[in-house]
Amino acid sequence: MKKNVKNVKNIAYIQDFFLLTDEQVKKYMGNIKFITEEDALIIYKFIVCCNKCYHITNFCLNINSGSLENLNTLIKKNRKLDNCYFIATRSNANSVRDIIAKNIYFTLSSVDIMIDEYTNLKPYNVMTIVSDTITPYYDQIYEIGPKPAYRISELTVEKVNEFVDKGGKNLLIALRNAPVNEFEKLNKILLDPLSKYSNFATFIELDLIDTSVIEKLNKKLSSTVSIASNVSINGLTDFYPDINQFTLYDNCAIQLVNYFNEWENFIKKSFIVFNRFTKIMGIAKIKRKKELLTTTTNANESV
Repeated sequence: MKKNVKNVKNIAYIQDFFLLTDEQVKKYMGNIKFITEEDALIIYKFIVCCNKCYHITNFCLNINSGSLENLNTLIKKNRKLDNCYFIATRSNANSVRDIIAKNIYFTLSSVDIMIDEYTNLKPYNVMTIVSDTITPYYDQIYEIGPKPAYRISELTVEKVNEFVDKGGKNLLIALRNAPVNEFEKLNKILLDPLSKYSNFATFIELDLIDTSVIEKLNKKLSSTVSIASNVSINGLTDFYPDINQFTLYDNCAIQLVNYFNEWENFIKKSFIVFNRFTKIMGIAKIKRKKELLTTTTNANESV
């Protein structure tokens, strides 16, 4: 028996774990096909099913760089998906963008743009502290970030004090809270009575759930700051009080899903969505904590 596809919207949403709840997806995106998953093969099967059974051709990918890299290979091999549009709202690793399929687009600036002002610094000016998680995103920050650079499992009070003794001024930090809360590991080291560090800490892609952990550092450090990739489209944050406001990727995904009929126009305007095959007209390099970015839309108006 054929499925009734008349009332199925031509959009499907895919996200990582620990992002929007099922209730938030339904609240802000309506009754759509969606999945919460990080395994690229499972995501791919979901996409194929949506395309074959419901004729869906628009897919919003709110997934990390590692998942997207593996998914990209599967999408490129399936010519039946050539007529689909995929827009990624969370992946920003340059290595993924260099190999991406022609019909996969992005809405945010890449890692190299985000930390541009922290590159080409003399050693022991800024220290890079990176998650133990091995993904294109964390690997790139570890490789191109200022030196010294340590995975969180390598960091010790002694290494922090060596950094202080050599004149270190700032920490560039990219950690994650699951499956292990690496921010707690960082706190244990920096708040240790033997730790001499009391200058600045700059966190990359800080989630709302982690801010309470970071606030503990304010008792000892001069300042803590959050930076994130610039997002090309988002709704006014007041309309989404329960959505993370420190990074606007989930906000952006909501706009893309609700305005999927405008995707072709977004692609034509390469400053909204883009890939390595499109000429980028211009993207701001960085955003600071709580700042609204670029194209801001009223949640009740069309883009």
